[in-house]
Amino acid sequence: MAASLAGCGPEPAAGLDDALRAYDSGRFAESLRIAGDVQRESQDPGLRQQAAYVVGCSAIELGRSVQARDALAIASRSQDPVVAGRALAKQGELAVAERRWSDAASDYSAAGAKLPGSDGDRARALAREASAKALDANRVPPAPPKVATQPADAAPARPKVVELTPVEVKPVEVKPAPLPDGTPDAPWTVSAGVFSTETAARQRATNVAKDAKRAKLPTPRVVRIPSADARAWVVEVGSFPSKDDAEAARKRISLADSAVVRSRAAPVTPRRR
Repeated sequence: MAASLAGCGPEPAAGLDDALRAYDSGRFAESLRIAGDVQRESQDPGLRQQAAYVVGCSAIELGRSVQARDALAIASRSQDPVVAGRALAKQGELAVAERRWSDAASDYSAAGAKLPGSDGDRARALAREASAKALDANRVPPAPPKVATQPADAAPARPKVVELTPVEVKPVEVKPAPLPDGTPDAPWTVSAGVFSTETAARQRATNVAKDAKRAKLPTPRVVRIPSADARAWVVEVGSFPSKDDAEAARKRISLADSAVVRSRAAPVTPRRR
């Protein structure tokens, strides 16, 4: 834990240093108490957010998930990308533990956009895994086969003896049903993720909005898409006349799981005067 905050901006105050040592020694209740005091009493916003990160990590170890989520939400808004990225990754861990796969994919993806090096690569890999689990969780299972009934006074049927022959079973790769593509004449856009819940999609749009604004791109929009077997929500950034223009925009915001596609948003029809 102490190493995780090294080089993250202002030098931690003595109180936060004590909280980190307590955390590294496994004294999680003590680290939570000390870090909580720093968070409440410090006048430095950056130091308060670092303390909130320690509070969140300690609360996780103590099984206090609600307190952990509240503290990590504060730390995830840090101006320091490493503190914010690690807080988002911890939020992803909580979501995985609670099997909230769409939220986990959103949090890990946002963490991957902030964390450097191998930490960012790991967060992006976890985002892809969580996204795949979200699609599996929302796939509608087939209806069970109907069982034929017979009259109550009918004689019981004799079971038919069937000689079984061993059959070699080969694994079959099952891929999730693809979402419908945009129409061929739709403008190009940057798809910033596909989610099984509107809440997760709007959270992703909020996380991407800052990067989009910095890149001078429009505010991300959330588009509801009825897929073949479930509902889905897509986050789109901008509308572009050509694929090359959209690809250039995608590179400017550097999203881990983004793609250039035809927009699925319904076209706006001009009003007649």
